[in-house]
Amino acid sequence: MVMATGIVSVALRLADSPDLSAVLLWVAVAAFGILVVGSAWRVAAFGPQVRGELNRPDRLFSYFAFPAAASVLGARLAGDGPAGVAAALAAVTAVAWIALTCVVLAFLARWQGRRRAIGEVNGSWQLWVVGTQAAAIAATLAGVLPGRLAAWVAIVVWAAGAVLYPVVTALVLTRLRVAGLAPGDPVAPYWVTMGAASITVLGAAQALEAAGSAGLAGVRSALTGLGLVFWSVATAFIPALVVFGTTRRRRGLGPRGFRRELWMIVFPAGMYATASMRIGSAAGIPAVHDTGTVAVWIAVAVWALVFAGMLAFPASRTRTDASAAAAQPPPPRPRA
Repeated sequence: MVMATGIVSVALRLADSPDLSAVLLWVAVAAFGILVVGSAWRVAAFGPQVRGELNRPDRLFSYFAFPAAASVLGARLAGDGPAGVAAALAAVTAVAWIALTCVVLAFLARWQGRRRAIGEVNGSWQLWVVGTQAAAIAATLAGVLPGRLAAWVAIVVWAAGAVLYPVVTALVLTRLRVAGLAPGDPVAPYWVTMGAASITVLGAAQALEAAGSAGLAGVRSALTGLGLVFWSVATAFIPALVVFGTTRRRRGLGPRGFRRELWMIVFPAGMYATASMRIGSAAGIPAVHDTGTVAVWIAVAVWALVFAGMLAFPASRTRTDASAAAAQPPPPRPRA
């Protein structure tokens, strides 16, 4: 939710809607604070379960949402927030990304020997790419590192994420081809494939700015070209994912109602809009920028639907539980 709300706020700011952008910013900040406190309590109270999740392929990669959320908030607050907040969030992003990457590498060393390992891959694995590009973006935030060093760190980390993206995408597509999805599996996590490509575009645009400020003109053309390639990849995934999700929906497959995984659709929508506007401006291609300005309002609509569903979810679950309880036969009366 924090990743999704934060990036839609960034997109609205780029689209010259500062008031609505500010509203979503404070929603994201409040949610981030609640999640930090709740997560700290969860680690303290349920440490063994959390450590167990770090060995589960369906849960481990979702932890990269934390550094990504911190980076998105840092990028949004860089111009409007108190001095030092963006730098602090960038530092949190870097530490969390390094720690989680070490955990993932250790997990992958064990995972390769598992039987039917490819069936354990899912769309949430792309959050590793998202977290990596979030770290590259965090390096470019003002005050984090000296200009030239910030540019080189951003370029190197961005390149690592750009190489990682096709590897993870190949694993995800192989899983879909070989193992497919079970009837109850959600499609929403697979939208992160498009979101990972989009944040790679945004990372290229951020690195472009940092390289220009540091006088690294030689890498600008390469970053621009690769950014446009990844933008084309993200664009191509949109109709494929829409058709995939619609087909499963018509067949009655997948969970219905609100699920937390639906935020994995909102984040790619907001990231695509933001990345399109940024790379369109950097490359001097108005059509790409204009695509982003249209996509912003689609992202806002999707955000509003998912947010409303989240608010209504506790009430609907309570009604469902009450109906289920009412449908149960009464317990037998004890004999005298």
